[in-house]
Amino acid sequence: MIKKEIFEKAHLNESSDLCRQYFKDKGLQLDNFYPPSEYYKLSELIQKEIYPLLADKTYSMIGKLRIHPKIEFDKDYVYLFADGYYFNKREAITFDLRNKSIWFCGWASGCNRIPFIKGFVKWCDYLKETNKTRRR
Repeated sequence: MIKKEIFEKAHLNESSDLCRQYFKDKGLQLDNFYPPSEYYKLSELIQKEIYPLLADKTYSMIGKLRIHPKIEFDKDYVYLFADGYYFNKREAITFDLRNKSIWFCGWASGCNRIPFIKGFVKWCDYLKETNKTRRR
């Protein structure tokens, strides 16, 4: 995929709001408990979406973009992070379990958002298909 196609796809109905709605439409809820292994599955799916972008050597940050290997958990939040060319541990996706909201890489724009959005949508499908909804 060339950079032009990546940027075009960044603007095609792949927004944070649409992801939140997709999550709800799948019948998933943030008051459900997802074991840590499920968030690591999300991390894996995002990283798989990053790999095709690594072929574009003209865009320097993409060449170093990675999902951070450690996910942070506490009683109210789950944090997935990203590392890039000039940063480490920026929030990629944050699950606010107390306020029941999901936040997507506010630092990213254009093609930088695509792997996070696509990985999240695939994760929703995975959770729905495997019935990974356990109560907290």
